[in-house]
Amino acid sequence: MIKKMIVSVVVFLFYSATIFAQEKKAAPAAPIIGTTLYGFIRNDMFYDSRQNVFVREGQLNLYPKDIDLQSDGSDYNKKSQLNILGILTRLGVRITGPDAFKAKTSAVIEGDFFGQADVNIGLFRLRHGYVKLDWEKSALTLGQTWYPMFIPECFPGVVGFNTGIPIAPFGWAGQAKFMYKFDKKTSLSLTAYKPREFAEANVNPADITNAASLNASIPQFNLHLQYKGDKLLVGGQVEYNAVKPYVKYGVAPLIRTSNETVSAVTAMAYAKITTKKVGIKTQIVLGQNTNHWVMMGGYLGYKATPTGIETYKPAKTTAAWIDIYGTGKKIVPGLFVGYSVNNGASAGATAAYGRAIGVSGRGIKDLLRVAPRLDFISGKLSFRNELEFTQAQYGTRANNGKVVGATDKITNIRFTFSTIFNF
Repeated sequence: MIKKMIVSVVVFLFYSATIFAQEKKAAPAAPIIGTTLYGFIRNDMFYDSRQNVFVREGQLNLYPKDIDLQSDGSDYNKKSQLNILGILTRLGVRITGPDAFKAKTSAVIEGDFFGQADVNIGLFRLRHGYVKLDWEKSALTLGQTWYPMFIPECFPGVVGFNTGIPIAPFGWAGQAKFMYKFDKKTSLSLTAYKPREFAEANVNPADITNAASLNASIPQFNLHLQYKGDKLLVGGQVEYNAVKPYVKYGVAPLIRTSNETVSAVTAMAYAKITTKKVGIKTQIVLGQNTNHWVMMGGYLGYKATPTGIETYKPAKTTAAWIDIYGTGKKIVPGLFVGYSVNNGASAGATAAYGRAIGVSGRGIKDLLRVAPRLDFISGKLSFRNELEFTQAQYGTRANNGKVVGATDKITNIRFTFSTIFNF
């Protein structure tokens, strides 16, 4: 009897151990790739008091149009507009992977339905698509993400999708960015990139998109020093940009090779202060050839003779803004104030290439924007409201790209109501 009991216990223990081993062996391995889905569903309703320069049916608003007088003396552009769009709805995936080259690896893919151009509005387009290798003291980012001039921790918190443009720089670019940390709060970054989402100005409308950038055999270089504390963020950048508008210049039979380039240097500084109840962000840009950041600017062309090869100089733009906002969780007020001025280039220009610049006719001297806002937040749902006053001062252009003489102040008032559900 005792022998039978001993045998039974041994068999039971053996059987149990076998089952346990099988269960342990069958347990799924820890995932090597981790993914997190994020984004929001967004709907915007906006009303403008007059006609404006914009893209995507008004979703991205820039500045009011100049006076356009009819035969009876009335202004054709003094007509209101209204639209409702959901094209800013966004979807993204954050990805983490196994270590590579002794670094933690991650990646981001993100897009929205803004489209690549007005003709394909509503189609999915890429915003971010990059890989990051993160060592303790340094990091390398490869792919498409924000322009270095756009600071994710310090940008205007406005409701409108313009995000402060054409006063604040904005956009994405394919790039290689190396960042080194001196300590936990101070870092230095060097970025080499090529504009893509918003291209450099083209001299030839029939040429391929972004030809001036593609023709240049070197990327744009940006050097960025940043201090990031708990309540204070401050930084500065210097950027060098060289583009080549033409490689083949002229018309038959007088066609020649052009090696003329546009070299530009831009400096930028920013700061963010966070207190218990109020936050303040600010930025100043001393720019040259700023068209690809969706700002006023570009470059001017010069020809000594009608048959001479065109040379170029960058148009200069100065811009500054401040954004003051509450830090509450349910009712959040805010106020954005921004100013940008067109400083032109050297006299004697015969052509201009870029945004809101020229050497003849009427053009913009400066832009002023004041935009108060009020957000109501409950859980994942936000109702955002904003009144945006944008004033463009129009006048007669000189051949240095500046506006001279008497000016007309043209103002648009935009009201935006935005519904956002985050996930």
